[in-house]
Amino acid sequence: MQSSFKANKLQLNGTSELHPNGYRRNFNNLTEKPDPAAVQSFAEAIASLTGEQIADGILTTASNLQMA
Repeated sequence: MQSSFKANKLQLNGTSELHPNGYRRNFNNLTEKPDPAAVQSFAEAIASLTGEQIADGILTTASNLQMA
């Protein structure tokens, strides 16, 4: 079996004044191996621009698989 990178998706979870029970924001098309510091900076920028509190995130990687 061989695998190759297909896509990365980032989901940020948090709360805001409009969503006190929580929200999820999804971002598609991340690079193959995102630097953890870059992901942290991105989350901080989103929080700064929106005024929301980000609690955590989920990075999902998809791969193409070829069976021999």
